[in-house]
Amino acid sequence: MKTWLWTLLFGLPLAAFAESPKERAASRFQWNGFLSQAFVQTSDNRFFGDSDNGSFDFTEIGLNGSYQLMPRIRLAGQVLSRHAGDLYSGSPQIDYALLDATLFSSAQSTFGMYLGRIKNSIGLYNETRDVAHTREGIFVPQTIYFDKVRNLTLSSDGFHLYGRLYRDSGTWSLQAGAGYPIIDKNLEYAYMNQDWDGEIRSDDLAAFGRLLYEHNGGRWVYAVTGASVRTDFRAGPADSIAFPNGPGLNSGNIDIDYSVFSVQFNGEKWQFTTEVAFQAARYRDINATFAAQDFNAIGYYSQLSYNVTPTWQGFLRYEEFQLDHDDWNGRKRAQRNIQESAFLADFGIERSPIPAHAYYSKIWAVGGRWDVTSRWRLRAEYQIIEGTATLSPRENDMSQSDKYWNLFALSASYHF
Repeated sequence: MKTWLWTLLFGLPLAAFAESPKERAASRFQWNGFLSQAFVQTSDNRFFGDSDNGSFDFTEIGLNGSYQLMPRIRLAGQVLSRHAGDLYSGSPQIDYALLDATLFSSAQSTFGMYLGRIKNSIGLYNETRDVAHTREGIFVPQTIYFDKVRNLTLSSDGFHLYGRLYRDSGTWSLQAGAGYPIIDKNLEYAYMNQDWDGEIRSDDLAAFGRLLYEHNGGRWVYAVTGASVRTDFRAGPADSIAFPNGPGLNSGNIDIDYSVFSVQFNGEKWQFTTEVAFQAARYRDINATFAAQDFNAIGYYSQLSYNVTPTWQGFLRYEEFQLDHDDWNGRKRAQRNIQESAFLADFGIERSPIPAHAYYSKIWAVGGRWDVTSRWRLRAEYQIIEGTATLSPRENDMSQSDKYWNLFALSASYHF
């Protein structure tokens, strides 16, 4: 986290200890935690470890707490250990750590500010996606909430303003702000296909915002989300000779704009959720090869959940992602890859072309859960998949990936 943010986050609250003993006595500390362990097996390809042979490499452990310094000032944070195959090692990370200051509050409205490392409000599930008990299935829909680049949009170091307007018909919520995204190697694999000698950094502020409306006590939920992120690629010495008979990699930027539209209906036993996301990525000044990889992606899903009993629930979901809505099913990109591979072969470089199915994913998912107790939950999920766009090149050689594959997963989760 940026040094100045740590100073503000922890320097400002120290003044609160000048309050009277009576006021300090009113302060409250709350803490919660969770643990989730999953087993994942795929018919082909790798998802969270060596899953084609069965993998236990998906583990989530979190501990969060909040401390009410003053009636209008609260500190909150969460430490998360996440092991997900080759993507995340399980090292403890600060998921969020923020100061929440309520600037104005009345029976009709609330206005406040978050400062620190903040969970970004993107879609309906980004803020709670790490807690297994808040997900319908074992995995959040990968065509909207990409685990292969999870950290890019999950949290940011900065500030957000939020407001809520309470009306008889429903509640309006707005959260918007700016921050430095959390960058890791997964982003480089996803957007630049491999681990280069250089690195991707977050030197520019990103903007995030969501407007959400809950009608009739949350029976209907509508949300519109927008995010704009600029990442900086700093080329290394070896990157200057990355391409034969042409320019190597230069330092440049990847500009990413992301928008999500969400609708949810909550009935007595039924819940229907659908979200659609549009993503535009532009490669600036890196080289001509990457400039040709600009894309305008679309991802969406529709999910139906049914509470059979208070402790048993099932769901059915269809989700789809297309890397370029002007190149449905990736045929044009696949043809260009064949031409590039032939060009490299003239220089004695063997590179297998990436097939069309690497640029889209179509997924049918069915699953269910059983609440064994109020704290323990068991889940099962089965997916039938065409395409590999939701997979990471960090775990898979995309040129050798299988077009059709299935995924089966079991999980046990505990929270307190």
